[in-house]
Amino acid sequence: MPPKKRDDNWIDGLRGVASFVVVTGHLCTAFVPYLHSPALSENGPMSLWQLPILRLCVGGRGAVAVFFIITGFVNSINPVKNARNNNTQVALTNLARSSFTRSGRLVIPTSIATIIGWFLCQVGAFKLAKRADAGWIMNGGHDPDPLGESLVKLFRSLTIYWSSGGGEYDATNWTLVYFLQGSFRVYLALLAMTLVTARFWRIITAFLYAYAWITGDYLVGINLYAGILLAQLQVDYGSRATNILPKVVPSILMILGLFFWSFPQENPHWAPWSKIMRDSFVAVTPLYTDTSRYCVSIGITLLMLGIFFSKNARKFFTSPVLNFLGRVSFPVYLLHNTIIRTVLVLMVYGPNVSKTPATDDKGNPTIVKRISPMSFLFVLPVFYAILYVIAYLWTVYVDPLCAKMVDAMKNRMFVEEQKPQDKVVPLTQVA
Repeated sequence: MPPKKRDDNWIDGLRGVASFVVVTGHLCTAFVPYLHSPALSENGPMSLWQLPILRLCVGGRGAVAVFFIITGFVNSINPVKNARNNNTQVALTNLARSSFTRSGRLVIPTSIATIIGWFLCQVGAFKLAKRADAGWIMNGGHDPDPLGESLVKLFRSLTIYWSSGGGEYDATNWTLVYFLQGSFRVYLALLAMTLVTARFWRIITAFLYAYAWITGDYLVGINLYAGILLAQLQVDYGSRATNILPKVVPSILMILGLFFWSFPQENPHWAPWSKIMRDSFVAVTPLYTDTSRYCVSIGITLLMLGIFFSKNARKFFTSPVLNFLGRVSFPVYLLHNTIIRTVLVLMVYGPNVSKTPATDDKGNPTIVKRISPMSFLFVLPVFYAILYVIAYLWTVYVDPLCAKMVDAMKNRMFVEEQKPQDKVVPLTQVA
């Protein structure tokens, strides 16, 4: 069934693009890590995919910023609507409900994905990844553990992981801890602002954004509060926003956003354009912080503002293909590294396993070479097809199960809501 059309449906399409960029970023990190730099060497030549905007195939940091802004947006949109309509009781009730249900729908699927990763590890599905010639994939390889030790690690991954941020069976899911923490920061901010006027909503949100900026909260805070501000704009203007600014302004915002998003993760001093950006942001960011995160977050914020004010951009991101990518974005994010370390590794390294001795003269595992570059043209489409089919099946079978589990806990734990009744006035008072 196609998704229901609504004014903010473009958010789903953007979420789908972001999850796709996360996958491409990890693939490029594994097989062409030099793309993280803006040139092949200091003052050296650039490859085509190292140029600004084109280099967004390794724009995973920006994709993570998109997810944090969307976290602030989707958690805020209904509370902002209710607050604007002076439905305080409804706003607070829905806020309490959302803080429970949204958290459950993040934790439970992540736990299921962790159990799947644990099982695959125990049957040896990650062993070949340890011998890959791609360092990023090799670091994700894992030998089976003794049963007792593996159960302890599984328990740790299902519990302590949510406070430490470390994942035994999938290190790429480290951001999910911050998504959970960020959601509660959004709930706290919404609780504090529920009773204030629309004008002070914006002032308080701007203050929180500035505070996050100067305190070095560049990963979570500045993106969450940008999302809350975007939700306020959505409620206040909705589809009318596309007629507010001249058409050229949203285009400029989006181009600037893509350019800032292009800031390289490594060696920004190797190219003049990125060196100028680095020096500019160093002047306006706190000491000992990650300048690239600030730059990328600003880029994503500008990009999303440009889309918000652009009718054509909204139409593009509400296309059926991008909305499908949005619907499967969370399972894609959850499962892509597991599928990389199993299915993709088998396709890329499997043909050369039989040609490579298992160990060297000293008994150490030998490195298996990857297939030829031309072979990737055939392997990668198959990998993406498998990834998105599995993600779709997850939305069909696993997501509804997780939703039922959360609803069952909610129905069991929540008090029954009672509608307010008219107070009976004694007849003696009427007289």
